[in-house]
Amino acid sequence: MANTGAVKDPKNGVISCWVCTGVLVVVNFMRLFMLRMNNRIVDGVFLALILIWLGISVFETVKYSKEKNRDGKGK
Repeated sequence: MANTGAVKDPKNGVISCWVCTGVLVVVNFMRLFMLRMNNRIVDGVFLALILIWLGISVFETVKYSKEKNRDGKGK
């Protein structure tokens, strides 16, 4: 996977992925409970976004832990 270099510190990149995932979940709950929106298309879009971002967050976390463990063993 290509690295954009947008986040220089990998730890901050992992944290920002999880923060974005949390924000998507909170926005979805607010939409569901406060706005009382019941639209299947919008529900599907939010579910897809949350699942995609959750996958990205897990991937980045695993990648960061593997790199951290590899770097830690060499020292």
